[in-house]
Amino acid sequence: MKKIREEFFKFIKSYGIIGVAIGIVMGQAVAKVITVIIEGLVMPIIEVVLPGNKWQEAVLHLGRINIKLGLIIAALIDFFAISAVVFFVVKYILREETPKK
Repeated sequence: MKKIREEFFKFIKSYGIIGVAIGIVMGQAVAKVITVIIEGLVMPIIEVVLPGNKWQEAVLHLGRINIKLGLIIAALIDFFAISAVVFFVVKYILREETPKK
């Protein structure tokens, strides 16, 4: 049993699994923050700009085909809004300090 434990710890240390696990946990935390920013700040602004409260339910009827246009637009807005928030958050975090004279 002791050998298996030692082998397990060697495996964890040698393959950077701790770093990957920390990255996953941090990624989930950042995703929660970004989701709150999108749902609490960006989407309310977008809903004011777009007409009606049920714009996500818009459907385009083409004969027997019903295209859920509202869902497509909502997914695109979510994607671009999330991308913009991630861009600005990462840009802020990774900004370079200007040297002081």
